[in-house]
Amino acid sequence: MATTINLTVPKSWAELSQDQLRFLLQTIIEVQAANRNVSFRSMDDYSAQSAAQVATLCLLKWCGLKIVCAYADGWLVAHDGVEFKLTAGQIASAIKHLEWTKDLPEAPVRLDEVDGATAVAADLSSGFSFDNWLSCEALWQVYQLTSNEDMLRQMAEILYRKPDIKPDADALLGIFYWWAAVKSMVSDMFPNFFKPGDDGEAPSADSMRRNMDAQIRALTKGDITKEREILAMDAIRALTELDAQAREYDELNKKYPSK
Repeated sequence: MATTINLTVPKSWAELSQDQLRFLLQTIIEVQAANRNVSFRSMDDYSAQSAAQVATLCLLKWCGLKIVCAYADGWLVAHDGVEFKLTAGQIASAIKHLEWTKDLPEAPVRLDEVDGATAVAADLSSGFSFDNWLSCEALWQVYQLTSNEDMLRQMAEILYRKPDIKPDADALLGIFYWWAAVKSMVSDMFPNFFKPGDDGEAPSADSMRRNMDAQIRALTKGDITKEREILAMDAIRALTELDAQAREYDELNKKYPSK
């Protein structure tokens, strides 16, 4: 008589519990470390096999499956005291439901606590100032240019409101996924302000500084006495205003095109 086991897995990053999120981050790091010195046919092959390994380990963990031993063309697996056989084909079919683990989150998710500190709202909807936004953006852009993980650590100081915070490798990767999702979120929310660059190249430090100064000037309308007030604004409120100004600017350009 065939054994029927019903397994349930999260369908997206947003459905992960804190323990599941931590395990996924740990697993990504461990798989990358294990594959660092392994020869793959191509980067695509490396990415595909690494993603499959991560998804398989998550499937086993989140479904409470324990591999007992190799068995014929598969493995003998235990679940809640019941042992049954799983083939490679069955596992390959099951992990298709976890393909999302190889992608960036569609909406911001983060570890609630790191080094004893509590995070700000994942979507920056409260407790996050425009000044904090500008600081994180500068650190993020430097990280994109240098891959220096200290930039992520400094972001953690802001996002978890703890000076000299000591995030572990899982938390640093969590910062990366969190802010990447935040970038996607604000690009969708404020399409007039967040437009792709013309050349697609990463900005220089000077251009980042000029861009930030321009954002502050746009909000203060040149009144430097308002700068402190503007920097203390909620980040999302400030970005909403910048998006409205960008839209108005585009509308004026369409109505009165330069000759």
